[in-house]
Amino acid sequence: MEKVTPRALIIGAVCVVILSFAVPYSDLLLHGTWIACSHLAIGPIILFFPLVAFLNFILRRYAPLTGVLILSFFGVMGVVLCFLLLRHLAVLGTIISAFLFLLLLFWSFHKVATGKGILPLSQSELILVYAMMLVGTGIPSFGLTAYLVPTLIGGNYFATPENKWRELFYEYTPKWIVPWDPLGKEKQPVSVAFYEGLHYGEPIPWREWIIPLLAWTLFALLLFFMMICLASILRRQWVEGEKLIFPLVQVPLEMAREDGGLVNPFFRNKLMWLGFAIPFVIHTINAFHYYFPYIPSLTLQVNLNQYLPNPPWNQIGIFEIWVHFSVIGLSFIIASDLAFSLWFFFLLFKIEAAIAASFGMRMDYVFTYPVQVFAAYQMLGAFIILTFYMLWTARHYIRGVLLKAFTNKSPLDDSREPLPYRVAVWGFLLAGTMLVAWCGYAGMNILVASVVLILFVLFIMLPLTRFVSEGGLLFIQAPFQPTEMINSFAHSDILGGKNLTILAYIQRIFMFDLRASLLPSLMDAFKISDSTRYKKRHFLWGLILAILLSIGSSYISELWMIYRRGGVSMSPWFLIAAPQQPFQFLASALQNPASPDWRAGTFLGVGLAIAVFLTQMRLRFTWWPLHPLGYAMGPSWPMIQLWFSIMVGWFIKVFILKAGGMKAFNRARPFFLGMILGEFLVGGIWIIIDGITGMQGHRIFLT
Repeated sequence: MEKVTPRALIIGAVCVVILSFAVPYSDLLLHGTWIACSHLAIGPIILFFPLVAFLNFILRRYAPLTGVLILSFFGVMGVVLCFLLLRHLAVLGTIISAFLFLLLLFWSFHKVATGKGILPLSQSELILVYAMMLVGTGIPSFGLTAYLVPTLIGGNYFATPENKWRELFYEYTPKWIVPWDPLGKEKQPVSVAFYEGLHYGEPIPWREWIIPLLAWTLFALLLFFMMICLASILRRQWVEGEKLIFPLVQVPLEMAREDGGLVNPFFRNKLMWLGFAIPFVIHTINAFHYYFPYIPSLTLQVNLNQYLPNPPWNQIGIFEIWVHFSVIGLSFIIASDLAFSLWFFFLLFKIEAAIAASFGMRMDYVFTYPVQVFAAYQMLGAFIILTFYMLWTARHYIRGVLLKAFTNKSPLDDSREPLPYRVAVWGFLLAGTMLVAWCGYAGMNILVASVVLILFVLFIMLPLTRFVSEGGLLFIQAPFQPTEMINSFAHSDILGGKNLTILAYIQRIFMFDLRASLLPSLMDAFKISDSTRYKKRHFLWGLILAILLSIGSSYISELWMIYRRGGVSMSPWFLIAAPQQPFQFLASALQNPASPDWRAGTFLGVGLAIAVFLTQMRLRFTWWPLHPLGYAMGPSWPMIQLWFSIMVGWFIKVFILKAGGMKAFNRARPFFLGMILGEFLVGGIWIIIDGITGMQGHRIFLT
């Protein structure tokens, strides 16, 4: 085992800070391709690629000139960072970019002056840098800050005498969780300046934000630590016991793999570059069309609803074709039965919707989510069964972990784990207890807070993480939150105004849009740590550093950017729609409590029964072609976007396996990995071009 090198931590930290400024800029200002919206995100790939393909090649090929070349490289990077950040973050951008540039410049100059030279980054160092970016890149976006900051301020700015928010729930809002005064009026100065921008020379009201950000940072760190502990417990079972393939880490692992040559073997493979070229060329043509409309474009999205105008088929919900080349590549990697099940059950749910509509059933949608109610409850049933299935499958291992934690008499060896089992189990329980105490101090009922936390961690996050680790889904979402799970069987106001108010904040920030949640990224990071020579406990410190840097940097970048520009002129989703939705639901629950829906118990029972059947058939018969994960994902928003590309990847894989067997599959694999890299890299390149030109609304990948 080797020690983690300081330069790997420094490079990883610099990359995380860069992403913490680049992600809010992309999300809030460009309104284009999201670079942190998935668990294989564009942001880390666009920084990881030059480190592996260019920087390491230069360090190997031109060893005598590395000092000059590295100084030149950092000089160019410093100029680019200074330009972009100065343009959009004023003086703060100049200070940060200059600091990063000078730090790396002095380090390089020291190496040149002492004649030591600069060695290429090793495979272990590269993987640590990528893992730090992986866990850090989602936090400035959907993982925390992009929802935290607007939600804390939106409840005041969007309150009006007409919607009566001040009368309905201001009294339940503790002063220390928001930057405005709950005893005051609507549209207080701190929120008006946030949305309408500061006048020239006005300072940013940092003082009003300090206490609420510290409070919510404590909540976030406790929740993140729970996830670190849970990931430490799950790692051995999923990686070594069940041998899940973790599809999303295959590309960065191949990029970092070394064989002693000047160029890594992945970049010497011609098939990889052929696969790389397909999405790169097609998206580049479409990007030129976006800039110059007279250039023809290639259609990658088709709305199938327009061809189904008559009932009952016009009641089946969103039905579109999206071509994502990276998803085709990922579908080629994952198990054939799982790929088949994902698109098969999506289409089956559409047929089910048509049948239900033909019998006159109301085909309404879950609040703020494009999934019909009957399907959402079936998904909930499947999530519950999946959790129990995973716990049952790992029961002997979990028993050993608990024995190790409580009695230290288990034969399990935890020396190679990110955390000792005793620390992981007790840390998980202690962090959960402190989260419940936080909620209790905010005014929530302790029992309600405990139930919500258990429902979220075990019955939402755990299945969703499995979708990423086994199914390779780029992003994950659930069409329900803990309050919807509770309100399915009770009046919507049963929890009371105080509980519902605090939960409105917690659920929107941490439980609503989980496409960049931390737990799946931690599992992927622990998986790729197997390909390093570092101890996992040392590796974990790099991940913790990335999390802390990402939280702090993203707070600064987002608040600075929004107060200087005004939120009303920025992202319509993050800053306008998203901050209003939780309080609209809260006001409705308090003013017009909804009765339990008969469909909740009915379709939850259907989902439970079908999921039990699928899991039993999968356990008993190896030939069974349907995977319960496919049913659980249902017609969710990820599947609305990904089903067609998954189907294409599955068809290609089945054809290759039948025609040439595993030998042909292994030969074709680099081609499909190249498709993944090509789509992510072209998306990142055009984000940089859009940032330089100021082009807005240019989206290449996912939505």
